[in-house]
Amino acid sequence: MNRIFTGTLFALLACLFAPSTCNAEEPKLLEAVKIWDQGKHNAFTDLIRWREKWYCAFREADAHVGGDGKLRVLESADGKTWQPVGLVEEEGIDLRDPHLSITPDDRLMMVGGGSVYKGTKTIMGRQPRVTFSKDGRVWTAPQRVLTEGEWLWRVTWNAGKCYGISYNASARTTQEAQDAAKENKPVSSEPAEWKLKLVVSDDGITYKIISHLGVPGHPNESTLRFMPDGELLAMVRREGGDKMGWIGSSKPPYKDFSWTETKHRFGGPNFLRLPDGNLWATSRLSNPKAQTTLARMTSKTYEPVLTLPSGGDTSYAGMVWHDGLLWVSYYSSHEGKSSIYLAKVEVPAAPVEIGNRLELFIDDFMVGSLAGLAKRKLHAPTPQEVVFTYDQPWEGNTSAYVTVFQDRDLYRMYYRGSHHEGKKNPKHAETTGYAESKDGIHWTRPKLDLFEFEGSKANNIVWMGPGAHNFTPFLDANPKAAADARYKAFARSGKGLIALKSADGVRWTRMQESPVITKGAFDSQNLAFWDGQLGKYRDYHRIFRQGVRDIATCVSDDFLSWTEPVAIEITGAPKEHLYTNAIQPYDRAPHLLIGFPTRFVPKGEQTEPTLMVSRDGLNFQRWQQPVIPATAPKDRDGNRSNYMAWGMLNLPGKEKEISVFGTEAYYAGPAGRLRRFTYRIDGFVSVHAPAGGGEVVTRPIRFKGNDLVINYAAGKEGSLAVEFLDENGKALPGFSLADGKVLQGDEIAQKVHFAEKVGSLAGRVVQIRFVLKDADLFSFRFQ
Repeated sequence: MNRIFTGTLFALLACLFAPSTCNAEEPKLLEAVKIWDQGKHNAFTDLIRWREKWYCAFREADAHVGGDGKLRVLESADGKTWQPVGLVEEEGIDLRDPHLSITPDDRLMMVGGGSVYKGTKTIMGRQPRVTFSKDGRVWTAPQRVLTEGEWLWRVTWNAGKCYGISYNASARTTQEAQDAAKENKPVSSEPAEWKLKLVVSDDGITYKIISHLGVPGHPNESTLRFMPDGELLAMVRREGGDKMGWIGSSKPPYKDFSWTETKHRFGGPNFLRLPDGNLWATSRLSNPKAQTTLARMTSKTYEPVLTLPSGGDTSYAGMVWHDGLLWVSYYSSHEGKSSIYLAKVEVPAAPVEIGNRLELFIDDFMVGSLAGLAKRKLHAPTPQEVVFTYDQPWEGNTSAYVTVFQDRDLYRMYYRGSHHEGKKNPKHAETTGYAESKDGIHWTRPKLDLFEFEGSKANNIVWMGPGAHNFTPFLDANPKAAADARYKAFARSGKGLIALKSADGVRWTRMQESPVITKGAFDSQNLAFWDGQLGKYRDYHRIFRQGVRDIATCVSDDFLSWTEPVAIEITGAPKEHLYTNAIQPYDRAPHLLIGFPTRFVPKGEQTEPTLMVSRDGLNFQRWQQPVIPATAPKDRDGNRSNYMAWGMLNLPGKEKEISVFGTEAYYAGPAGRLRRFTYRIDGFVSVHAPAGGGEVVTRPIRFKGNDLVINYAAGKEGSLAVEFLDENGKALPGFSLADGKVLQGDEIAQKVHFAEKVGSLAGRVVQIRFVLKDADLFSFRFQ
């Protein structure tokens, strides 16, 4: 393997061994490694990370064009050692331009082109191909998509659908003929020009046209990316006219695009949106010579800033953001033979304006870099006492879908009352029960006299009939909520979710007779709440996607009119059946939406809650490990025996912990039970380092406040030290490790002291470096 470094040796060593990420104004190439040169001509790469492994795909052939192209797939566990694991070929066809993506049912998909050449220059025909793999190694036979003459260069999955831009001269001339006929005009006799069309597919195989894109100048290779707000950006290569690349943007339903011409030619265009919101692009820079470049990009601008070691026949890069670095695959012939390279690039992160809000390490958003033995660690809650047993005649062993929340000095609980004698034999009609508590541990059932059960109204039932199966209420935090709708709820009735309201949380009425959301499956604990950060109501409900139980979301201003449901996107864990989702804003940091989706494993019918988090309500990071495993006490090993209740409580006298609740003994006993579990405050996930030590450096931030306060726990021989860094990763005078006190022990809210006042740094861009030894860091904030 050849290793190529940029800059001076001393500058590189400073970046590699300095205590920070060495963030600066310009991106830095840390390394570029040749990972494959076994074919005669190796070119047109793509890169993806899937199931904790790396995959790089490219074309292997005798020359740049010709009839013998095959699609080679490499695999790596660490990004260093690569091995060939797949080869896709089709007799008589030049397969080229492979691009990788992950389907909603968690398969790898590769889209490429299939061409027929006469010799090495004259193309006789072409049509896109797709192939799929369940393991990255065995691939299905190439399947033709679209029609002869099309070229679907790359696809992007979003909300369960596959989008791409195809280019083809004949397709556009057909459209021009239709337009000319409408206007009773002759069709132009000029030679047909390549034109673009935006297409979409549910399965990656069958596509339909969304719109024709009016880009002149022989437009061809195009990459699409979706922004968090639904905006669609396109990066398009042009080979006619002035040949400058174009960038386009469009809002749903993506019928109309706004286009901007750049000052650069594109070749093999690709771009990504990083977690900080910045766009970075790769392409071939042709002036003064061909090289592969990295560029800053916006919806209207493109600025090359870094040249990768490359030259001659080069470009066509794959891009992946991982562990705080941009990983780039590309090909180049600058060393005499067209070969495949992998580069790691450190890019400057846009500072995060955190003000004085609490930031947790529950996701990787605040992590600029990890070093040493430091890593993010999932924590499980500690089992406590059983707080409720569903042993009344209208309850039983299949009571479930529990909701808990605090209402001033009262805690409220709602749940389904149900009992089965055998899995297929319900004993009585389902009910919705209500209980209340002053301490969240000791609960009582008020006699409400609202609904009759077996001849008596002496019970705590608040709802019966349609919707009792999964009645899920919440206390409406909307400051404009009407007095008679201070409490709201969702429940399934017929083929949709009905909206209910209440003035006291006990007596409920429908807000309208017809369902307010009808697209979904709804056979789960479907929920909604007022999101104060967004200023709207959010919903999360059950759907099925590609045969798997999944979660969709939509929003509303009034709880009655809802947007079209969109499937949430989850990273960090494979596609699995998810039952309840238990998503809610975290009270101490409401910009974080924390959920406990219950994973269902059909084999053995096991259920167990996991943890996931989102900052935008649509894109979630989920941990694969269960937070309450089947081995936790008691009676959790079975079908639906291990659901997490919706709600997290901070109970009186227990200010340093968060209480969550999990069900047990579903089907197993005469009555189901609800057990309390406790987390340390903010204690879902930590940055952890063992005795060998490690560190975490935050992304660049701007803050407001005078003091840094941290939540941490160190072992008996453990410690934690803190320093502030400038934008270039250098310790700030008065705020270095030597200027602060080494912390020990276990504190929820520990002020960090330095020689200088922390408040003097407010408003400027800084990073925080935490050095840990046998310690966990959970959260930090400024106050």
